[in-house]
Amino acid sequence: MASSPTARKTGAKLLSLYDHLGIWLWLVVFALLFSLLSDYFLSYANFRNILRQASIFAIMAVGMTLVIASGGIDLSVGSVISFTSAVLGTVWQATGNIWLAFFLALLAGTLTGLANGLLVGYCLMPPFIATFGLMSAGAGFAFALTPGSIGDFPPWFEYLGNGMLYRLPIPVIVMFVLGLLFYLLLNHRRFGRSVLAIGGNENGARMAGLDVRAVKLAVYTINGALASIAGIILCARIRSSYPGIGLDMEMDVIAATVIGGASLMGGEGRIFGAIGGAVFICMIQNLFNLLGIYPFMQKIITGLFIVIAVFINEIRSRRE
Repeated sequence: MASSPTARKTGAKLLSLYDHLGIWLWLVVFALLFSLLSDYFLSYANFRNILRQASIFAIMAVGMTLVIASGGIDLSVGSVISFTSAVLGTVWQATGNIWLAFFLALLAGTLTGLANGLLVGYCLMPPFIATFGLMSAGAGFAFALTPGSIGDFPPWFEYLGNGMLYRLPIPVIVMFVLGLLFYLLLNHRRFGRSVLAIGGNENGARMAGLDVRAVKLAVYTINGALASIAGIILCARIRSSYPGIGLDMEMDVIAATVIGGASLMGGEGRIFGAIGGAVFICMIQNLFNLLGIYPFMQKIITGLFIVIAVFINEIRSRRE
């Protein structure tokens, strides 16, 4: 029996709802399952810690969503975290001016993103090669600036990473505010439509009159700035700066973005999906810590979920 137009319309709406909320629905399911393995898992204190930890990855994943949606990739975000941390600590130690350290650390990440954008957008380098090169350079610069950790930040700066507002950690509030801003930018502004158009069909977007180079430059610059913000918050949270602080973080960020619904082929990205992906990865890590399971198992399971997420995205794109 053929389905009625109303039933088909309802089914389409449900699929659309799942596309936008899928990761959050899975978060609820897995949270309930994980609570069966550990009585402490669903406690307020533990879930607050999960969100605090996830906020760093989520802020970075917001920027990575723009990059992947534009058809690119950025392997340098972990090094941006390290470079930002090194600049922050070095300037603070040298001048005692935390505002200057804050500004120059933010500038360092933003300029790294700008360099990525110039290489990818204007020099036409493949994103993998360009960002891989800056990944190595950023890590080198970080250790060249300071080989060790630097601390003793002002209390108000440490509050940025450890403070609470209305029982919510400050980093979590920053995460959701940035998520909302970039959700609106990606889904309800011309710039966002340009990003998706370029990722979906770059040649078609160019023929339609879009300035592909300028959009890519903006996307990578924004990504660098957001990674730098995440790095500053992370330094505030651990109350010190360290040049190796961002080691391997880029893989978790890319994983969160893909699990959240972004397509590695470009043309598709979900801001709040990426945030949900970051929470999901940190939930796995938190559970393994509670159960005393080796950390390498988290990498295995995260890798499996990336494969599953890419497989689901491929099936959905073929269906469409």
